[in-house]
Order: sequence, then C-alpha cells, then structure tokens
Amino acid sequence: MTEALSPISAAIAELLAAPAVSAITTRIRAHEPAASDSLGAGSYLPFIVVSLGDAPPRPYMPVRDATLYVRAYGVTAAQAETLGLACEAVFANAGARKAASGLGVWHSTIVSSGIDKDPATLQFLWSLVVRYPTTILAIP
Repeated sequence: MTEALSPISAAIAELLAAPAVSAITTRIRAHEPAASDSLGAGSYLPFIVVSLGDAPPRPYMPVRDATLYVRAYGVTAAQAETLGLACEAVFANAGARKAASGLGVWHSTIVSSGIDKDPATLQFLWSLVVRYPTTILAIP
C-alpha cells in the first residue's frame, strides 16, 4: 500500500486539519511514537499515534474496510481525554469525503473509545477504535 493511498495517511491528514486537535498537538505519528514523543514521567508531551488494525478489501468493490487504532496521549488524564474526544469528533459519524491524498473515505464511525494508561511510560492516553472504510484507489 503506497503512503498516498494508506488509510493511516488519510486519517492523519484529517486529524491535522481539525482545529480542536491541532490546538493541542501537531505531533501525529503513523504506527508508533517517535523517540522524542515517549519521554517518560516528568517529560510527557501530547501526541497522537494512528495505526492500522485491519484493512481487508471488500469483495467485488474497490473499498478497503479499514479499522484504525488512534491513541491520543496527554500530559494529564484530562488532557488525554480532551485530545481523545477531539480526535473522536473528527471520525464520529463523518459522512463520505475525499482525503487530501485523493483517497475516498466513506462513513467513518467509532467502535470504542476510552481512557487508558501506556504500560511502558504510564502516560495517560485516550484510545479509539475507528471503522474507516476507504477506497482502494484515488478518486478524481
């Protein structure tokens, strides 16, 4: 899957375009945190990690039924919740749209959402599972 056609790239572009998200952080990573994000207690930074849980193509349709995992890390539990809910608003019941990459995104929905703590750093995070069906090819 090329980066331009990746559901992760499309989701990151949507998160960066959301004012409520970018007001807190523009540190949005694909797959895993950068070394400069996960610093440990006393040095926490807000950041977001988007990863792909599953992405099978639908039979006989040019659509990929993607499931995204979005983890919004905050300096405090309250900030993690605020950032997580801002991320949730980007994807919750959002209708058909075209990502900046040209990838079509159908009706995205939230499967689950809630507060958690990173087991390695003990940093608070808001964890989301997002159903994010996309086209397999760019659309004009």
